[in-house]
Parts: sequence; structure tokens; C-alpha cells
Amino acid sequence: MSRVLSYIGIARKAGKLTFGTDAVCDALRRGGKNPVFAASDISEATEKKLTDKCAFYGVKLVRLDADTSELGHAIGKTGAVAAVYVTDEGLANAAAASLQ
Repeated sequence: MSRVLSYIGIARKAGKLTFGTDAVCDALRRGGKNPVFAASDISEATEKKLTDKCAFYGVKLVRLDADTSELGHAIGKTGAVAAVYVTDEGLANAAAASLQ
């Protein structure tokens, strides 16, 4: 799990990361096709919103084994982060592949 969080942290440092449920949904509306990474402890409402948006736009939703505080910590935030979207295709694919 630490490997995927490392890739997400690299994306943040490179300015290639969108985070927060609303911002992730906006990225999908703008045509994003990379996987969406969601924390393990998101609420049912947030999970439904992300699942519905990802299904509508044909994007894979990846549930992480990390909770919202761990995901926030990985991107340098002190608070909780429910979901992130890596805008760089190479980093997004590397992060998704590191889970397999």
C-alpha cells in the first residue's frame, strides 16, 4: 500500500494531482480518464457519488487500503482526504499497477 501512496505523493509534488470529492468529480467532467483512488473509510454517500461518476464516465474507481487520514498524509495534508485523481497518465497507471 505504501507504494501507491508514494506515487500519489509524487503526483502531488509534481502538480499532477486533484484531491477532494468535488474536485475529482470536476476532473472527470472535464474528460479525465485515469483511475480515481478513494480511501477505505469514506462515507456511503461519498462512495455512491464516486461510484456513480466513475461508472458514468467509464473510469475505474480504486479503493485503497488506506483511510482518509493516511491518504491526506500521503499528499502533505493534515486533514482527511476522501479521493484523489492523478492527472498524469503515466503516474496514474503506475500507482494502479503497484496495487497488483
